This record gives sequence, structure tokens and C-alpha cells, in this order.
Amino acid sequence: MTRSFYLHPIRKLACALCVAVALNAKAQEADSGQDLYGQLESLQNQMHIQIVGLDNIGDEPKARARGSLEQRLEKALSSYNHAITRDTQGKIEKVVIINKKQKTDSGRIVLPARFEGGHFIVSLAVSGRGDYWEPLEMIVDTGADLMVLPASMIAKLGMDETALAPRIMQTANGNVDAKVGKLRGVRIEGEHLENVEAAFVDDELLNHQSLLGMSALGRYKLMIDNESRLVTLIRK
Repeated sequence: MTRSFYLHPIRKLACALCVAVALNAKAQEADSGQDLYGQLESLQNQMHIQIVGLDNIGDEPKARARGSLEQRLEKALSSYNHAITRDTQGKIEKVVIINKKQKTDSGRIVLPARFEGGHFIVSLAVSGRGDYWEPLEMIVDTGADLMVLPASMIAKLGMDETALAPRIMQTANGNVDAKVGKLRGVRIEGEHLENVEAAFVDDELLNHQSLLGMSALGRYKLMIDNESRLVTLIRK
């Protein structure tokens, strides 16, 4: 004789909750890693996304995080400046880790910089249309009226080359042809600048470098500390 068992609805609900909790705990363990770097690598694999700039992650303990994979990713990146690119459905495709956030006074933005070839170089991210962010290292150049980028970046940023205005730019090496337009956004140490004018110049003429000029820097008072290798922006 076959026996049938009756499970009370409340017990069914309790069992379902137990299963959900167990699955969530398993997911939490999956992105645990031994440190923050390992945690982010695990999340990258689980979410099937690309994380650029993992080498910017220092020797830090993993972040305590709960919730969805996206919520855990945001928690893990909370101490770093980063940019996220999403697809048309709003799903994360790519994360760019720019640098670690610095503790600053109100109104002051400290940019960790390295000194190379007689120039300060800082990390940031730029976007041509707002849907894609490209991490860059740029030379701080207070003598440049605009941000200056290699012409090859036009297509990479998804900008319409025919909408850019031709202009003659004066440089230390003489006059050069440029195409000028506005970047939808620039993210630099937690700051988000909109509609930043930029000039695009032949890659070879720039030696494949980029210049952070006054179209961005001019929105702040600029202080450079040669000894500590820090560039500080003070909101006007």
C-alpha cells in the first residue's frame, strides 16, 4: 500500500525559505575569495562581465557584502573610483577600475599621480556618448586649452567624426590639425564632469599620449605638490 504524506502549507513555506537561504549562502561563499582581488575575480566570472583595472586593487581584505551579485560588486568597489558600462537592457557588460578613492577635505579632490618624463600623469575615464567608458592615463598639461586625445579614440568612444569641428591647434612643436568636440563625461577621482571640450589629434603627433588640459582642469583651482607627487583640485 502506497503511503501519502501531507505537508502543512506553513511547513512548505519554511522549507522553501530554508532552500533560498542555503542557495544565497552558497552564492555568498562563491564570491568570497581570499582577498578583494580574488573576490572581484570571482564576481567577474559569475556575472560574465569584463573588469578592467584589477591591477589597481591593492592588498586589501575582501568586502563584506550581501544581496544580489550587482549589489556585492558595488560594495566590493566602494573604495575605488570606477565606471560601469551597461548594455541596452541595463545589464552590466564592463567595469573599469580607475584608482583608489582618497580621503579629502570638503571641496578638495586629491589625484594620486606618478611623475614620469618631467610630467605628472593621472588616471581617469572618459566617455564620448555616455554609454561606454574608456580608462586613460593623461599628462597634466596646464598649457593646453583643451583635453587632447589621439584621433584613434574618436571611433573607440563611438563619436561621430563628421560632427567634430576642424581646428588648428598650437602646440610646442608648432601648429597641428585637430578635430574638436565635446565628451559626454569625464570621471576623475569621484568627480563627474559633463560636456568637456576635447581636441583629437593624429596619434603619431601625440606620440600616442593624451593631455589633461584646461577644459577639464579649468573648472577647479589646481595645486601640484612635487614632493608628495599629488595633484589637488579645489572646487571653485
